[in-house]
Amino acid sequence: MEDRSQEALKRYRIKIYNIYRARGAFLLETDCGLKLFKCFEGSKNRTMFENKVKEHLFQHGYPNTDLFVRTLDDEIISEDSSGCQYIMKNWFWGEECNLKDLSQVEEAAANLAKMHCILKNVEFSVEQIEHNISPDLKLTFEKRNRELKRVKSYVRDKKQKNEFELSYLNYYDNFYEQGIAAARKLAQSNYNALLAEAVANCSVCHGNYTYHNIIMLKNKTEAMARTYIPPGWINKQPLSVTELGDSVGAIATTNFEKSYIGMQITDLYQFMRKVMEKNDWDVLYGSNIIEAYDRIKPISKPELNILYLLLLYPEKFWKITNFYYNSKKSWISGRNIQKLITIGEQNEKKDRFLYRLESIL
Repeated sequence: MEDRSQEALKRYRIKIYNIYRARGAFLLETDCGLKLFKCFEGSKNRTMFENKVKEHLFQHGYPNTDLFVRTLDDEIISEDSSGCQYIMKNWFWGEECNLKDLSQVEEAAANLAKMHCILKNVEFSVEQIEHNISPDLKLTFEKRNRELKRVKSYVRDKKQKNEFELSYLNYYDNFYEQGIAAARKLAQSNYNALLAEAVANCSVCHGNYTYHNIIMLKNKTEAMARTYIPPGWINKQPLSVTELGDSVGAIATTNFEKSYIGMQITDLYQFMRKVMEKNDWDVLYGSNIIEAYDRIKPISKPELNILYLLLLYPEKFWKITNFYYNSKKSWISGRNIQKLITIGEQNEKKDRFLYRLESIL
């Protein structure tokens, strides 16, 4: 660990036993539990919003988040003599949620519902509310559809087309029709009223509820087993060795950097889309996610309709399109070609799932 980092660490009221290297950070075993310590380059105002969200969860019975550790001066951000900034957060023994394990997926959906039940009527300042409301989804869909159309014209007019571009044109019509249909139906939905209600109630979304940020908790003995490597860790050998007591819970939720005020069903969509893509749009996974969430936080028909429209929109196709258009187009990696082919091949199965979901609206 660099001297500058050591200097910043002295600003905390903790005793450090072990230090582990992680990607872009250090994991610390301390007398106050496992902590993550890293450089900070974000906005202080944004961090205060994130802190408010996590403190609200903690105060209302959800302790398993990466709460910021405050310095001796009661600050969230620590600074060394050179002006470099750092943050320290609570961290956890555990492993990332396995999206192919149906039981873990169901637990993660239930965990999201529990958080959403708590993340309402959060006491933000007027300024925090104004600067952290979700973007208008209708405008987002319209903008993305224009981008899809522009890229299609660009690819079509190329004289020599590579493998990616030929595949892109092959799949384009189906995906573009989905995008147009989603935008049209969203404009006819209760979206505006639902968003206004979410803002009025100060309902908060995690903003990035994916497997990286869902930690299935383990005790230290399990976490240090040879067959297990904790998320983000580069090595399992500490710079010094000591033993701490074991502790275990259920699920921890981390990394609220993208949290915002908005319709919480968008979190469920983001989680669900990732799971369904990983499992070839298996209907069982989709229905069980909805049921696990709904048992704890019932989903209204208007919310279910928004979930359907979000899933209908071809977000993955748009992302691949956007990456292609903003990259060096003369060479496309085999990985991106395979991504395009995979979502193209999955589209029929996705349609079958969406048909079943639409039938209960």
